[in-house]
Amino acid sequence: MSESPSSDAAAVRCEMCKNPVLEGPEGGYVCGLCFHVVEPPGYAQRRAEGVRKAAEARKARTLARRRQGS
Repeated sequence: MSESPSSDAAAVRCEMCKNPVLEGPEGGYVCGLCFHVVEPPGYAQRRAEGVRKAAEARKARTLARRRQGS
């Protein structure tokens, strides 16, 4: 028996071109037709934290390489 998508699921459409889109597990989507992006709630804060952690790690690696070279 194959399962089909439930008919009670709300249809999500791109805000820009109204093309049907699939939302990600946390919300948000990228439209395959016009490439409009809607980020999930709270993503900006998670991205900023990730960027900060990556910058700290990069700085630590740079300092470690400079210490080895001295």
